Amino acid sequence: MELTKPEPSRSDEQTVDVSIILPSLNEEKTIGEVIDKAKKTLEASGYTYEIIVSDNSTDATPRIASEKGALVVHPDRLGYGYAYLYALRFARGKFIVFADADGTYDLSETPKLVEPLVKGEADVVLGTRLKGKIMPGAMPWLHRYIGNPILTYTLNKFYGTRVSDAHTGFRAMTREALQRLSLESSGMEFASELLVKAAYAGLRIREVPITYYPRAEGTRSKLRSLRDGWRHLKLLLLLAPKFLYYLPGAVMLAAGAALMLAALLRANLGYSPGLHSAMLGGALAVLGNTAVAMGLIADLHLAKMLGRPTSRITKALARHLSVERALAAGTLMVAAGLTYAAYLFLEWVESGYRYLPVRGENAVALTLIVFGTQIFLHAMAAYLISWER
Repeated sequence: MELTKPEPSRSDEQTVDVSIILPSLNEEKTIGEVIDKAKKTLEASGYTYEIIVSDNSTDATPRIASEKGALVVHPDRLGYGYAYLYALRFARGKFIVFADADGTYDLSETPKLVEPLVKGEADVVLGTRLKGKIMPGAMPWLHRYIGNPILTYTLNKFYGTRVSDAHTGFRAMTREALQRLSLESSGMEFASELLVKAAYAGLRIREVPITYYPRAEGTRSKLRSLRDGWRHLKLLLLLAPKFLYYLPGAVMLAAGAALMLAALLRANLGYSPGLHSAMLGGALAVLGNTAVAMGLIADLHLAKMLGRPTSRITKALARHLSVERALAAGTLMVAAGLTYAAYLFLEWVESGYRYLPVRGENAVALTLIVFGTQIFLHAMAAYLISWER
């Protein structure tokens, strides 16, 4: 992403072992102690280091941080993820540590996260609170037992990760791993984006248990549970076409086709399916077809944007659904639908414009016309996304 704040670059200066980045927004009560703990433990461990405070405070936070020896930078707009992205411009460390400035994470535990990176055992290390120790009052029950578990389960299910605490704010990674991810999120969903792209990139993710502490008395969390939870979930869904589009689309397609077939065959389903069943089936089929097409387009776009392979479903669709085949299939469907519509029109004319049969075939014919048109248009859009010039 483009970062335009005119602060001097440090890319030409000597590298250090560890860069600790602390986003801060009015943390004057805790920032000094957080920095002191980080400095003490890194010096004792023999690491060369730097501490970067990415600050948008209106209180004494930047002054205290500067007095403690931290490099204070000032992002040109607000946002948890943006604070990290901005600060990364100035980081010189071979290993990057992300932590919060509010004192909820004990920075004396930093070597626990860095050690697996130094030994080459991992590319990304998460400090897990759920396998460590959560002090009384540190994590609201809504986050501990509902929000975090649901989002972590979703991440693991969609992306094949095996983590226990996807939203920990204490994590570390190698510079090389970070450079492979092209992180962009400016909000709290930055944490989810990092893990999703790490999974896509095949990075080794490891967890180490940590202790999580309550915020200092008189300070306020910047987290907004519903808003930030939705932003995490939205990102997880947007980057997983299989679960957002393909599977729901396939279910709707199958259900729609079954209802239309039952209406055509006058099947006994405990009731007599007719026009209304066929109409519902047609609507489901069209929605399902749209969802599958969206999955194809989204997966092709993500593969191009993130440089990852497409899913097996996308490979199969792209292989069999060329523009020419889509045009042929769509033309046959539209022709079949129009042929029946013409037959229906003749019946109406022969009745003296008084009688138009009400039956399931009417909805099926209309569905074929819409469906056939959709297939061709969707194939053209997918071709445009994957077009290599």
